[in-house]
Amino acid sequence: MPTTLLGACLAALLATAPLALSPPPPATPRPLAPPPARLTPPLAAMLILINAERARADAGPLHADATLDRIAQARSQDMLDRHYFAHEIPGVPGVHDVSDLLDRAHVPYQSAGENLARNNDLAFEPLDRAIRATNDDLMHSPEHRANLLEPTYTTLGLGLAVERGTAILILTEVFVQP
Repeated sequence: MPTTLLGACLAALLATAPLALSPPPPATPRPLAPPPARLTPPLAAMLILINAERARADAGPLHADATLDRIAQARSQDMLDRHYFAHEIPGVPGVHDVSDLLDRAHVPYQSAGENLARNNDLAFEPLDRAIRATNDDLMHSPEHRANLLEPTYTTLGLGLAVERGTAILILTEVFVQP
């Protein structure tokens, strides 16, 4: 770039942008994006709670993904139906954990994580309070909190299964860095 053009660009920039001698004012927090309409109200509430925690930690919001939601929902329902609760998936040849499920569903990812929560809060309180309590429990566990706040994760799948007779609730959260 010729010196005269560079000088003209610098002069124009300095004329329109005064030099700041003090730090800029704090950024106004952006409102959280509403959850996708396809999420059930309890899962939409969970996504809002998760993204509020991430906003407080200066991590970007997680975006729900329909394929990840199906994987998470299938995980929750499978644990309820087959009466187990574990990150390792028993009795399915070639499938040991959530990464195997992601691979089978052809979900591209650099890293992935999974949070599982099981409780019987529904025996004592309505579903909306049980969802809040479940999120609080996950946030108080260092490993689960690390997944929830991991800044490289950008995409999330949520699944919730409830066994009415026992009031057992199983929540699965699948995190992905594409």
